[in-house]
Amino acid sequence: MSLKNIEMQIALPRTHDAGKIQEQLNQRNQINHDQLAHSIQKEVDLKRSQVQENQESEKLQLKKDQSEQHHNQKKKKKEEQKQEENPDHPYKGKTIDFFG
Repeated sequence: MSLKNIEMQIALPRTHDAGKIQEQLNQRNQINHDQLAHSIQKEVDLKRSQVQENQESEKLQLKKDQSEQHHNQKKKKKEEQKQEENPDHPYKGKTIDFFG
């Protein structure tokens, strides 16, 4: 099966074109893969930063709750001390009856 000159003139450029097309397909796949890897990396970085922000906000909320709780405890202690300073008299009332 030998090729004639005319057949060779047609076959050689087609093989060259087929090689170019195959190379372009390979490059396209590599570019798609690189873009996908880049977008996944961006997404991972974004999720990491969101997790860190959430953890920081939770820590701040926890500190705030603890400080409020500490403040409330101090308030209760002050009220108890006031009660101890001014105890109610056992048989004297708090109101004065002017009409009786």
